[in-house]
Formats: sequence, C-alpha cells, structure tokens
Amino acid sequence: MHVIVLQDYDHHGRVWGLDPLTGASAPASGRCHGFVRLPGGEGGQAAALYADAGKLWLQYGELRWDCETVVVRHARRPDGAHVFTVLGGGGTELEVRCPAPDPGPFDPTYDWIDTLADDFFLWAAGQLAEGEGRRALLEHFLNGFDPV
Repeated sequence: MHVIVLQDYDHHGRVWGLDPLTGASAPASGRCHGFVRLPGGEGGQAAALYADAGKLWLQYGELRWDCETVVVRHARRPDGAHVFTVLGGGGTELEVRCPAPDPGPFDPTYDWIDTLADDFFLWAAGQLAEGEGRRALLEHFLNGFDPV
C-alpha cells in the first residue's frame, strides 16, 4: 500500500498517512508532503492537498485530481456559508457545501489569517489559483517538510 505522509491542517504536530486509492488515513510519522483535513462530523470526507509522483494532487475521500487538470473555486454565500467546487473538463466534479460559522459573540481579534487557518477549502483554493503558486507548492511538498 502506497501512503502519503501529511500534516494535519487543523492540529499542529499531528501527522497522518493517507492512502490515495481509498482516502483512508491512519497516524503516521516522517516528513510531510502536504496537508490533510480530517472530517469533523458525521458523513464528512478527508480532504487533502499534497505532492506525489511529481504532481500536485487534490483529494476528497476516494476522489483525486491532478491540480493541473482542474479549476478550484471557493465562494461565500450571503448567509455566511461557503461552497468549494472542483471543475474538470466535464463540468462540476465536486461541490462541498459548508455551513456558516457559529454566529456567537464577535471576537475583534479574529481576522483574515484566522479565517484562512480555520478553512482548509479556502486555503486550498487560494493555493491553486495561480500557476506560479501551484509550482512553488509542488516544489515545497515534493521536498517534504518537518511537521510543526
């Protein structure tokens, strides 16, 4: 079984091994070649952005795309919810709808950096928006990095 070692996007210091054929993950160790966000609730799928075999890959559950062959979009809805979309040659290949954040008390220290840190899909869409960014990320992920 081929496993990709990935840093947990939400929990610093946690490392997972992702099986790209099944989308299954298990605790692992070693240099990381991307990031994974594990599902927090029922029915969710692991989402990952990583390098393997000289390419940058986006994965959601068992579904996997070469990042050079798809367009990724992230949009916020008026109610605060967001939609992450993967578009391929045949149209929409994935659409993930995420609910609006909890409208609890406003925290004035919460800013754009916090939003990015809390939202894997927003981060992934930003990383894949331009060719230069994709190439830099591919190089970084292929070299691997120590988990933090």
